[in-house]
Amino acid sequence: MDSILSNARAIQEAVMVDRVRVERVTGTFNRATGETVETTTVVWEGKARLPRADAASRIAHAAGEATPADPVVIIPWNADGVEANDRVTVTESISPGMAGRILWVTDTSPRTFQSAIHLTCREVRDASRLE
Repeated sequence: MDSILSNARAIQEAVMVDRVRVERVTGTFNRATGETVETTTVVWEGKARLPRADAASRIAHAAGEATPADPVVIIPWNADGVEANDRVTVTESISPGMAGRILWVTDTSPRTFQSAIHLTCREVRDASRLE
């Protein structure tokens, strides 16, 4: 079983041709200014695979409106520390239009005999990308 799992992990990583950065966003309320100051911490960065561009996520939505699609980002099985509500930014992609996409992790559920981590996400459109 170990060799089968090792082979599956090697195959998964061989097709990870995109790159992503996963960040944890936290906020602190500044009483003097009345604004929330965001702080980001890089949780994980590296290769990934974006197996599909959901049709629903290609529809132009109003800024801040979540798409009904559940895009998936696949990262290596041994990536550590990614949690729900972390932000995933596609930093490089071989697919036109994928670089710069921002997704928010909704689920990181582990699987039996995991050969890769499947991050179920949601996408929120940035108003600047709608123009």
